Amino acid sequence: MSVLKVCYIREKEETCDFIKRVIVQIKRIFNIIDIDKNDEKLIYYLPVFADTKLSKYRINRLSKSIVSKLENVGISNIALSQHLETIQLLKLKLYCENMNILDGRLLFKCLSYELIEYILKIKNKKMQERRYNIIS
Repeated sequence: MSVLKVCYIREKEETCDFIKRVIVQIKRIFNIIDIDKNDEKLIYYLPVFADTKLSKYRINRLSKSIVSKLENVGISNIALSQHLETIQLLKLKLYCENMNILDGRLLFKCLSYELIEYILKIKNKKMQERRYNIIS
C-alpha cells in the first residue's frame, strides 16, 4: 500500500492577544509560513486571518512561497482549509504550479482505513474482520 503524501494548509487562528497579532503582521510582511509537524503530517499556517481580504499581489506571493516550500519537501498533494478553499485565485495559482488540491471529504474516505489502523495500533489491539448477514 503506497502512502499518499498530503499536507494541510490553513490560515492562522484568531487571537485577542495584541503581541501575537503583531507577530502575525510581521510574518505577513515578510511572507513567513509556519510549519507544524505532527506524526509525519505537515500543517502549513499562512500568515493571514480568516476575516482578512487578500489582494491579487498577496495571493501571488503566498502561492509562490507555498510551492517553493512544498517542492523542497517533495509534496504535490495539498488539502486547503474551508476559508482558503473559497479563494479561487489561490486555487488557480496552485493548480498552475501542478499542485493537486484534494477535497477534504474525498480525503476522509481514502484515509479512514488508515485512521482506524492507527487508533487500534495505539490501543494495542488487532483489527478483526466481522461479517454480518443482512436479511432483507
